[in-house]
Amino acid sequence: MTPIQAAGLWIGLNAIFLIYISFRVGQVRIRTKTNLGDGGNDEMVKAIRTQGNYIEYAPAALLGLFVLANLGLATTWIHALGSVFLFARISHLLGLGMGVWPKGRFVGTMFTMLTLLATGVLLIWKAFA
Repeated sequence: MTPIQAAGLWIGLNAIFLIYISFRVGQVRIRTKTNLGDGGNDEMVKAIRTQGNYIEYAPAALLGLFVLANLGLATTWIHALGSVFLFARISHLLGLGMGVWPKGRFVGTMFTMLTLLATGVLLIWKAFA
């Protein structure tokens, strides 16, 4: 598998994850009869923020993966960054969005930031390599 193919794999998996968390927002809207906004409903707020938080961080992480792959970063590194980022976002969903793993939000946030930091450092390094 080439670095570009590896990046494509992780970007594709994240696209499917985005569909899932977006679908969850729709489900909560139907269940709570909330047409617009959060309606003051805590469950709706958590669903919206889980999706919104993902949307805030995914572009930098996934674009970073793609650029690193184009700059020739090894496939192993692309897989490492992609898998840790997706693990982080699933952890965040389990913690904030679903409330089934109390530490999930913290773990998700921590690993998202570490992935972004690693991606940023590698992008800067590859820019001068």
